[in-house]
Amino acid sequence: MDARPLRALLAPLLLVALLAGCSPSSAPTASPTTAPPPVGGSVISTGASTNQLVATLPPAVADQWNALQASGKGVEWLNTPNTTEIASTALAAGGESSQSLIDSINAAAGTGTDRSVLAALNELESPAGSPVWVFSPLLDTRAPLDFNELAFDEPPTDVVKAVKKAKALPDLKGREVSFVINPVAGEQVKPSDLQNGYLHAVWEGLAKAAGAKRVEFFDGTGSTAGQGTGPVVQVPQPDDVSTDATTTQLVCTLPTPALFVINTPTLIDRRKTLQGLEKCLAKAPENYRVVVEGRTSGDPSDNGSGTVELSKQRATVIAVLLKDLEVPAKAIYKVVGYGRSKPLVQPPTDARNRAVVVRFEVVG
Repeated sequence: MDARPLRALLAPLLLVALLAGCSPSSAPTASPTTAPPPVGGSVISTGASTNQLVATLPPAVADQWNALQASGKGVEWLNTPNTTEIASTALAAGGESSQSLIDSINAAAGTGTDRSVLAALNELESPAGSPVWVFSPLLDTRAPLDFNELAFDEPPTDVVKAVKKAKALPDLKGREVSFVINPVAGEQVKPSDLQNGYLHAVWEGLAKAAGAKRVEFFDGTGSTAGQGTGPVVQVPQPDDVSTDATTTQLVCTLPTPALFVINTPTLIDRRKTLQGLEKCLAKAPENYRVVVEGRTSGDPSDNGSGTVELSKQRATVIAVLLKDLEVPAKAIYKVVGYGRSKPLVQPPTDARNRAVVVRFEVVG
């Protein structure tokens, strides 16, 4: 009998027997998923949006993340696409992982109509004293830190007091906090340098009051807008003047947050305020007398003499501008400061109550 057909028949059987006899350790296995390193800090982002440019990684922050990686630690990433949910994920940071984290931040689209870094700061689970990095425009729109209500002129010290009163101040004791500010885009109006300074002052004041040992700010350098929805904060402008005309009067309302330096009667931009007043004056009736009313916001029951005096000083400044626009001095019938006593809208804390109202009343 020819042995070749027999060998051809036995070969597959021998191969099966050999494989069956292999030990489990010699068989190929799938690579296990690498567990994230222990958390050594927190990264907060508030959801990508068409109203802000994408997040970028400042070199100084990249160095900090590299140092964290060298110590064998990673971060907890707290993403807040809106204020109803905060997703926490443990991730590596440093080296190539840093760019992966930035990419994840930019891929996390915003889904809400409000935003709150403050809420996320109250959800930190990283070890006490570890660093925090925040990637956001920092324009919160949720009480007790609503920049629409603050209107860039509520004194930062008062903001801190309000957050404390609301029991919303986070615990940042011993932490180093870095704010990387996403530049605005889309429908979000860019704050002025003065308003950006206010933004810094509010967040630094809050972080220091919460116990942070160091606070630093970085300007983001993104050049393209993100994807997702996000809120727009109203940014008052020095020439914004709303008008309301009836048969008996023309009412021109100038938002004082855009007109005056905080807690002073000093104009921010006299030229632009004059331009706004000039637009208003062009709609005035032929025969009129002028009443200029200064107002501010807050609890009407707490209308101190200082508040009333400041509102009168601001009204006086606007009355002087009217004279510069050749409104006859005899036509300026009354200049008065009401302080908080006669709010224009409800609630009395609404930023729209911080205004100078010019009434051109029809006479004759």
